[in-house]
Amino acid sequence: MEQTFNLKQSGETLTGTVSGQMGENSIAEGQVKGDEISLTVKVGFGGNQMKMLYKGKLAGDEIKLTRTREGGDRSLELTAKRVK
Repeated sequence: MEQTFNLKQSGETLTGTVSGQMGENSIAEGQVKGDEISLTVKVGFGGNQMKMLYKGKLAGDEIKLTRTREGGDRSLELTAKRVK
């Protein structure tokens, strides 16, 4: 599965979009504190809306992320790489 993160940082606020199988969705809540990031994306699926929660750590040109669905018990590990 491939996702595209278009991120913009202003101070500790993170905004942008996440695109993938569920279309393009805006980041609802994003924060950056040092090398730690967190963001929430609201996605629509089958007429229902759910929140996908991402938490990660920046390391050079990569962000190691863990994605969980709000209220879910499964997680997925992702690595986002900066496109140059």
